[in-house]
Amino acid sequence: MTRAQAFKAFLSCFSIENFPIVFSEDNVPYFSKKNKPLHPDLIRQFLSQQGAAEQDDEFTEYIPCVKIPDTKDVHAVVYWKGGLLKYDYILCTFNKNGILMNRKVIAGIRSDDNGITRSVATIDEDWIINIIVGHQASGANYYDAQKSQNMSMELMINGDIVFSLQE
Repeated sequence: MTRAQAFKAFLSCFSIENFPIVFSEDNVPYFSKKNKPLHPDLIRQFLSQQGAAEQDDEFTEYIPCVKIPDTKDVHAVVYWKGGLLKYDYILCTFNKNGILMNRKVIAGIRSDDNGITRSVATIDEDWIINIIVGHQASGANYYDAQKSQNMSMELMINGDIVFSLQE
């Protein structure tokens, strides 16, 4: 299989969804049922570039989520990567030849000795990615919404992913 054929097969694993698109822990089953699994060769060829799959172990899973429509000269996809004590929704942009241009974590869960950090992202029709991040301290019985953080990113037409922290 040529690289162009492999990239076409890779992109075919991602569905196109209506905006806004929400990425949270609750949506993982939806994406895993809707999209066919990524073949390990496609993961190695397209997602292990620039450290994307360096820390995989036998428990790491990849689930294709969405392909952002109408991106013209680039391709933008979001996939879910799950491992022990963490999972991430990752937005990647590729050029027409399937070369990874940008890669950003947009949502997920991290668990460590300090507690659990959760983030949820929504991508709207203008490719603005709104992210809410919250933390529950280890041993705490509640989540303190007052300490949540709002962030945003924007997917640019050239494939760049621009980040900004909101006050």
